[in-house]
Amino acid sequence: MRLDYINPFVDAAHSILEEVFKVSVHRGKPSLHGEPVASKGVIVLIGLTGDVEGRVLFDMKPETAVKMACIMNEKNFNSVQPMVLDSIAELVNMILGKALTILNDKGFNFRLTPPMVFTGNAVMANTIHLETLVVPFTIEYGELLINVAVRPAG
Repeated sequence: MRLDYINPFVDAAHSILEEVFKVSVHRGKPSLHGEPVASKGVIVLIGLTGDVEGRVLFDMKPETAVKMACIMNEKNFNSVQPMVLDSIAELVNMILGKALTILNDKGFNFRLTPPMVFTGNAVMANTIHLETLVVPFTIEYGELLINVAVRPAG
């Protein structure tokens, strides 16, 4: 797993979370997973193509998604609903847009699939034949896990 592919996603997440929520962001210790990872409740999945094949997955508890959406929209939400999910998908788009800019500026050719949003605790994320690097981020609204599984295309 090439860190020059992964670090832009981690750095972009840190930067965008600080910018959007105006809070301190704590990046936890990364870990490698070869097994499926159970969802915390709200997942945004984006596929990667081009110089690589793989995916980036953002995972958080429903309460965290609701709190983040409230801040982003300056509006109160009491539960996970379409506007909350749309807001979290937009947050992920911002992070991935920044990461792709970094990667493309370094000469890589990465393309994204549109984000897919899933909810539920029974969702299992498994990327066949790819190790997954999981990086936890903690802000005052909760924890966001970024799961990156990529390899060179071909």
